Amino acid sequence: MVDVYCERCKAEGKIRSSSPRQSQTVPELEAEMARVQNLMEGLARERTRLRRRINSLSPTARLPPEIITDVFRMACEPKESTIGDAQHDSTILTPLFFGKICGEWREIAWSTPLLWSSISLHVSRKAHNAQIELLEEWLARAGTSSLSIKLTSDDEHESIFYSLRAIMDVLVTRSMHWGSLDCLLPPQCHDILANNHFPILTSVSVRPPKGTISTFSHPPDMFRSAPRLSAVDLSGYDFSSMVLPWDQLKQFRTQFLTVAECVKILRRSPSLESCYLENVYSPDIFPPPTSQMLHSQLKHLAVTLIKGAAMSLLNTISLPVIRDIKLHYGGTEFVSLRPLISLVSRSSCHLQRLCIERSIFAEDDLLRCLEVVPTLTELRLAVLSWNTETSIGLSEKFLTKFCPSEMDEEYPPDVLLPHLKHFDYEGPISCHSQALAAMLEWRWHRPITSSVGSTPISVARLRSARIISPAAYKLDPNATSSLTSLRKFGMDLNLMAAGVDLI
Repeated sequence: MVDVYCERCKAEGKIRSSSPRQSQTVPELEAEMARVQNLMEGLARERTRLRRRINSLSPTARLPPEIITDVFRMACEPKESTIGDAQHDSTILTPLFFGKICGEWREIAWSTPLLWSSISLHVSRKAHNAQIELLEEWLARAGTSSLSIKLTSDDEHESIFYSLRAIMDVLVTRSMHWGSLDCLLPPQCHDILANNHFPILTSVSVRPPKGTISTFSHPPDMFRSAPRLSAVDLSGYDFSSMVLPWDQLKQFRTQFLTVAECVKILRRSPSLESCYLENVYSPDIFPPPTSQMLHSQLKHLAVTLIKGAAMSLLNTISLPVIRDIKLHYGGTEFVSLRPLISLVSRSSCHLQRLCIERSIFAEDDLLRCLEVVPTLTELRLAVLSWNTETSIGLSEKFLTKFCPSEMDEEYPPDVLLPHLKHFDYEGPISCHSQALAAMLEWRWHRPITSSVGSTPISVARLRSARIISPAAYKLDPNATSSLTSLRKFGMDLNLMAAGVDLI
């Protein structure tokens, strides 16, 4: 029989011969098994020691704890999102992950309060007690760090609401350290927040349960005790019942407003830099303003319209530093962009990003608008009801304005949007594929300074183009070759039709 034992084991006499002995009794066999078990445990300890020795020789083991802490912190940082984004992200790493790797990492993670400052909890009724216990321990490890709190749930019923209240009861014990709050907030939690102070709270995004009528839904009374609050999302709440430190707000989002209420928000918030107004409506006849309200800080404005008449909002304001405008209207009737043209002209602004989403392409109206914003670097156009007869979409007439020819007699020799670097379009395409390829080639290969007619112009390189058609669209071989070459040269080009990538 082959001897499988090492010399050390033989020398120490810890393993007896494996040859069976007829005279062995049960107690003797049990004693032998105990000795083997002790040996196995000793070998396991030796293996652990060797593994630790190997780990100690790795490059990461020689890093100082401060560097390891920084790596942990960056790995645990939540992804950046716009205010109001309440999507649950289960892929975010937590300090608990690092505690599973080894004892040294666990000691570093457990003793670094900053790693515990981000709380992302997906509320579950079944795991209610365990979540409360974990949350208490989590807060203890966070110490006095500024807390970023995000609470989500797949369900919205009474049992979840009471779980949320129990969790909020624990969280408010550390209200002095809240830095941001993003959560579903049922009325059962309002009284908890009303009786606490939030001295370092800077961002709040709270939403009432689905099905709540915003006209009758009042937000929590918690904002007057937040002296550093600057970003607020109260989508779903009644505007008239909002009590906010308006003069210190820099970012605000809400919904279901009249044009008059939108103007009130801008008037009350002189420091506002970003404003997101959703589902704006207006009477069919809105009296023309006697004078426009000047807002000297607003840089980003996004407006979603319920009724086309609400475009009159743009006639009531002047925005000299506006850089980014997004307009969305899903109605089927034509809504002119004249109010936007008037706003840009009146404000003498240098608009850089423009997004227009509406049901009708309305080529001439759109061209008039684009002619007054030559400073644009990013343009997004979306035709929401592409199958209507009036929505012909991208045409050769439209594309010609982006790369005019000296032989073109219909248009003056001007290049539309000479600083454009990013173009995004969704909707029907009526132009020939060669015209589309020619425009993209010209905007990529153009010289830095081009001469059209007798006037020299500076034209930026179009670095990315995303063009999506809901219907089938055919590329001829020459266009396919040109577009493929543009991709090889470095243009970020995406051309799809009916769900099929064309290049």
